[in-house]
Amino acid sequence: MDVSKRKVETSMQRISSGKRINATRDDAAGSQVSESLTTQVKGASRAARNAYDGANLARTAEAALGTVSNILHEMRSIAVQAANDTLVDADRASLQLGIQAFIDEVEHIGTSTNFANIALLDGTFLNQGMHIGSGYKEAPLVSIEDTRAKYLGRFAVAQTDRMNEHGLETGDLRINDVRIRATVEQDDRLSTTQRRASSIAKVAAINDAFTRSRVNAFVNRNDFVATGDVVGGTLNNENFLSINDQVISGYDISADDADETLMGAINHLADKTGVVAHFNADRRLVLTAEDGRNIHIKTVGNAGQITGVMAASGSLVTRGTMTILSDDLFKITDPSNAQGEFKIGVNEDDIIGLNELDVLATADVSTVQGANRTLSIIDRVNEAVIHSRGKLGGLENRLEFTVSRLNKMAQHAYSARSKVRDADIAKESAVMVKNNIVQTTFTNVLAQANQQSFRVLQLL
Repeated sequence: MDVSKRKVETSMQRISSGKRINATRDDAAGSQVSESLTTQVKGASRAARNAYDGANLARTAEAALGTVSNILHEMRSIAVQAANDTLVDADRASLQLGIQAFIDEVEHIGTSTNFANIALLDGTFLNQGMHIGSGYKEAPLVSIEDTRAKYLGRFAVAQTDRMNEHGLETGDLRINDVRIRATVEQDDRLSTTQRRASSIAKVAAINDAFTRSRVNAFVNRNDFVATGDVVGGTLNNENFLSINDQVISGYDISADDADETLMGAINHLADKTGVVAHFNADRRLVLTAEDGRNIHIKTVGNAGQITGVMAASGSLVTRGTMTILSDDLFKITDPSNAQGEFKIGVNEDDIIGLNELDVLATADVSTVQGANRTLSIIDRVNEAVIHSRGKLGGLENRLEFTVSRLNKMAQHAYSARSKVRDADIAKESAVMVKNNIVQTTFTNVLAQANQQSFRVLQLL
């Protein structure tokens, strides 16, 4: 009877609370699972709200940058107008007033844009964690670039010396502590020799790491300047010049190449060599590869003296240089090789600082030169703003998907917890009715048994 009574009480408690587990003693293992699922439900729900807040933050910043983009379009239109020589100084002075008003508005947007009193575009929103997971340290870091006019357009740039003759091996070069991959022959399909060592190949390797290093590299024009004067003579089978494996022979060259026969012969092969020739102010031969490819020069016999390229017969390779550019300061680690030469022509552990001379706040269209400079600044700033907007748009999309994922996770965890913790009302009702019947029957039987004993006593 006591057992059925306890079962009735348990069923009544489960029906009234709606829970199968009201105390750990009801189901120790189930209670542990239920608590774990409760933690997951609450964590996922809170993380979903965090992600939703993050998406709204990104949306706010992107909308402000959209306004900056519109302003830049208007500023560029004014700069194009100011670059026209049909305007006088007074006209450009009026246009400059409009430019300055736009600069002030961009500065205001960068200073005042905020989300829940958190400044977004003044350069202080750096490496901020958005906890968008229900677990430990599930918080990706987010940064938003400084969009104030006095900082928009700043960049860090390094001009290297000539590349040395060695290709890069993986880890030879590091930029912002990112290992740059090894160069391969296929990186440079233009040079005819030392392809792995060319500026073209090394630029390709650096740019492959851009997503991690945030640094871009560009190939510069490659120039070779002869060391001597053109003394003149005949280029033939015994005395000839070769540029990028193309032989120049069968020409009578005059002193100082007065009739430009040598220059014409070199330029005639430009489609094959990628090299064009001209003379500098000292009347020295200059060979130029606009695409930055290596210039491989070989002289046989007296061709070196005839053309002024080199004092004796021999071969040399002139490798190019590169420009390395980033929108923030960066560090280049270029360890020297055994000969003490640097593989991309910069010193080891160079830290490249920011150039803040050409920021948006310095835009000035009061002269034609200033208008052209302003166009260059605005184009660079516009690229930076587009990049920032792209990052924020990607972040917004990611967080919206995260919200959906976390809500589904919480829903499934809630459903699983319900199966473990919640009571089956129909089942518990049936159990309670059963135990009530058992208890009532037991009571009736006990009463009848007591009554039978009483009647026996009466007979005695």
